[in-house]
Amino acid sequence: MACHELSALRIALGELLEKEAHDLLHEREELAPALEGRPELKALTEERTLPGIRRQLEVALAHLEATDPGDEPYHRGLLLATEAALQRLRALEAEAERLFQEVDLLHHRLHRLFPRKRA
Repeated sequence: MACHELSALRIALGELLEKEAHDLLHEREELAPALEGRPELKALTEERTLPGIRRQLEVALAHLEATDPGDEPYHRGLLLATEAALQRLRALEAEAERLFQEVDLLHHRLHRLFPRKRA
């Protein structure tokens, strides 16, 4: 078993951050065989928004939780690593939402300080 969930997440985040194609080439090559039988991972690699990446990682985690553990210590470690990545992604999404709200507030304050002149 390989850490396909983390590779798929890395590809999605790399695309979101507009990383160079060669930076993700190894991940894509390594993950390609697994994508055929794992539509949830394929969807994760194709997602291009932060909320979408979070939702697709939640689906991938649910699939991982439902699978036969096989190599128990590795499977448990992969579960914990994927859960940790999901928590970081949720925190990042919450921080981006706070920034969005703060920019809106700053915009309104700026217009109160410097009202538009009407003709």
